[in-house]
Amino acid sequence: MALLVIAIIWIAVSVFLLLFLGRTPKGRAWAGLVWHSRKVRWALLAFVFFLALIVAGYALYPGGVAGESQDSRRVFRDYSRSMVENLVAGNFISRDSSCDLASPMPELAYRLTALLEIYNEEVQRPTTPRLVRLDDTLWLSFDGYKQFKNRSIRIVKKVQQRLGARYLVKMESRGENHRLELVYRGAPWSTEQLCGLPVMEASIKEDVDPALLMAIIRHTSNFNLDSGDGLSQVYAGAAQLAATLAQEKTVEDAVAQMYPAKERGSLHEEWRNNPLKQAWIEEVLKDVPYYRDNGLVRD
Repeated sequence: MALLVIAIIWIAVSVFLLLFLGRTPKGRAWAGLVWHSRKVRWALLAFVFFLALIVAGYALYPGGVAGESQDSRRVFRDYSRSMVENLVAGNFISRDSSCDLASPMPELAYRLTALLEIYNEEVQRPTTPRLVRLDDTLWLSFDGYKQFKNRSIRIVKKVQQRLGARYLVKMESRGENHRLELVYRGAPWSTEQLCGLPVMEASIKEDVDPALLMAIIRHTSNFNLDSGDGLSQVYAGAAQLAATLAQEKTVEDAVAQMYPAKERGSLHEEWRNNPLKQAWIEEVLKDVPYYRDNGLVRD
């Protein structure tokens, strides 16, 4: 991007000089004199060609950059879609016929369960919420209530308190349909943040500590899901961790078995005699309290 800015600045300067020199006889004379020098002419042509390459490259490259960025989040959009489908299958929500799940925003999809919890807390006889929209905006409709004003105020207040200032929330009522609208205005979540919910799900399935699982993933793959099988790495890691915890006598011994395979060396090597492995295990265990403090705790 810096090269593109520099190229644009130089192009603007060059155009300005050409226009300025072309407006005066003295300027045109200097331009003619410079242009008649073969070395100067070749240098100018090479410079123009270089600027053109930069501009042409960036004209094509942003699409590739966006594509790569989208690919890195694609796995979480797929996960968000499957999460919604599971909620529909479990009759926790219904999906409106107009709701297109082609590109659900994970920062919104992940908040669906919190919205449902708040709704059930505030309504004594809740009907099944209807998902109307989920892309860069979430619309969730609560149907069948003639009066919803006080409950709307309480629901909006609770959502704002629980989700924070980066989420904009409001409710609109039309007849017996009361639609909650949620928009995320913060920075896109990192891969580490997006991994939180799948890690929690995998830890519940395999009955392991989600904070420990998250710390191991951080120090083995650094949340690089582009290579391999995406989120299946999380579930495979949870299963492996459960197996090693059941087999080994201590947590440290179990974590040692999760050491990156390409650097593991002899399987029978005692990790306490290996400074690198020992330091790696210590770093993993140091991160566990951090993840617990940030919400990766099973009830």
